[in-house]
Amino acid sequence: MDLRKESMSANQEAFLSAFALVGSVKKACEAVGVQRQVVSGWTVGDKLGFKDRYASAREDFRESLQDLAVSRVKEQAPGDNPALLIKLLEAHWPDKYRRAGYLTDGTAKEMIEGWRKFVKDGRSQAKARKGEGDRHNAVEEAERILAGKSKRSGSDGDDS
Repeated sequence: MDLRKESMSANQEAFLSAFALVGSVKKACEAVGVQRQVVSGWTVGDKLGFKDRYASAREDFRESLQDLAVSRVKEQAPGDNPALLIKLLEAHWPDKYRRAGYLTDGTAKEMIEGWRKFVKDGRSQAKARKGEGDRHNAVEEAERILAGKSKRSGSDGDDS
């Protein structure tokens, strides 16, 4: 390995070690004395296999956060607030610690689509008949849409 690659390798290792401890590109760069742009170049160009090693350093840092969280939970007093640590875990390990969004079953969307179809169909029928039964028919249609949704949900094996 030539002198330039040896120097780059040494700088990368120093940066990765610092990053695994501090979890901040800025602080790791300051600790090693390299510019942020240099680290970006290593990443973009995957110089000396940097991407995989950088991913490993990020993994090490987030696991250290998790270790800290577990030890704090074991040692915390009743008044301690772990909110900042929780936020750091959510930021660095979102697939494990960030809450998933609310899932919907599509009932509202189906109601709106069903209602639009009912209104569209009803307009042509309204011209043929006028009367007070329209409101009653609308209520019946809404109940029919919801009943259909209930039957489909029940047949999916979801008995919860």
